Amino acid sequence: MTEQTSTPGPAPAESFGRVGEDGTVFLRLPDGSERSVGQFAAGTPDEALHYYAGKYNDLSHSLELTATRLADNKCSPRDALAVAGKARHALEEPAFVGDISLLMARIGQLEVLAHIRQQILEEEHKAAREQAQQAREAIVVEAEQLATSTSWKQTGEKFRELVDQWKALPKPSADQREQTDAQWERFRTARRTFDKARKIHREEQDKRRAAAVAAKTELAEKAEALADSTDWQTTANAFRDLMEQWKKAGFAGKRDDDALWQRFRGAQEKFFTARKETYNARDHEQKENLAKKKALIAKAEQLLPVKDAKTARRAFREIQGEWSDIGHVPRADKRKIDTRLRAVDDAIRSAETAAWRRSNPEIRDRAQGLVDAYRASVTKLEKTLSAAQESGDEKKIAEAEQNLNQQKLMLESAEQSLSSL
Repeated sequence: MTEQTSTPGPAPAESFGRVGEDGTVFLRLPDGSERSVGQFAAGTPDEALHYYAGKYNDLSHSLELTATRLADNKCSPRDALAVAGKARHALEEPAFVGDISLLMARIGQLEVLAHIRQQILEEEHKAAREQAQQAREAIVVEAEQLATSTSWKQTGEKFRELVDQWKALPKPSADQREQTDAQWERFRTARRTFDKARKIHREEQDKRRAAAVAAKTELAEKAEALADSTDWQTTANAFRDLMEQWKKAGFAGKRDDDALWQRFRGAQEKFFTARKETYNARDHEQKENLAKKKALIAKAEQLLPVKDAKTARRAFREIQGEWSDIGHVPRADKRKIDTRLRAVDDAIRSAETAAWRRSNPEIRDRAQGLVDAYRASVTKLEKTLSAAQESGDEKKIAEAEQNLNQQKLMLESAEQSLSSL
């Protein structure tokens, strides 16, 4: 087996000093000589060495801690060099006991690290300034693209954002100042171009809003003048025309638009509310009229079938008189009830016509003559059919049968007409 040996660490700080009989504490220097660092008469030599070694350890720990913080970017190179400088100053008049060579090495390491970190930061700052300059150029280019935008609100907010972005960038170095000033002037020019166009737009918008206010004020006044009208259809048409004009009048600004609309809408609602109430009352009256006319129709239909035309006509005239005294009914029901009443009138008129015919001897004689003529024709055709059947001529038989059937039909119709007289 091979024995494992550990690498020895730094010697204890106490090993680099001694205490004289009078309490003087001495520090052993790297060249072997000694130097007095102070007096300690309040305790034992070990306590004296421990006390002065603690000062060394504090100084050494400060260097180690600063190096660690510098590596973690939690300490600036300037602060690190200040700590190293303080440690070097402590070496000039030592007031501690410890390894001077190790302390000097740690001071040198910290100074090297600080200078390296300083160089890195300078490179980073240089790169950051160059990036800031590129960022400024990007801001200027975007501003110049926005200069002709007509999205007034969004673009105005975007310009404010660009200004905030500009202010957040690192300040330019002296050699960048001229270029930065030129970039800022380009940015201001772009913003002024946009602001000027927006101002012109707002002035034009104000003019349009003023014209819209004047137009809508006039329309509201016209609407208010119509609000109490009872010419329902004409006024309703007029309100529709005013509404079309309102839609074309343009935007008058939220506050004025809302106020004028309240006036216009209020007048409109006043008229249409009154019209609705009137129509509702009329509809109620017409429904009552419909019920009355339906009762008259039922009374008229009781006259059917007509037995005595004169009596039926007299009763129907009384019903017609009551009918004419009743007002209008709903349009949807008018044709239906008129048709039912007309059907009764038509039935009575038919009965009157039939009665007149029965009482007219000339008409009965003409009807009787027509029946006699058809009967004679039927008798004649029956003889013709018999003769054809005896001859056996199928064509003549078919022709005779057809003529006979037609005359029989005519006879039947004539007899029916005669019986109705």
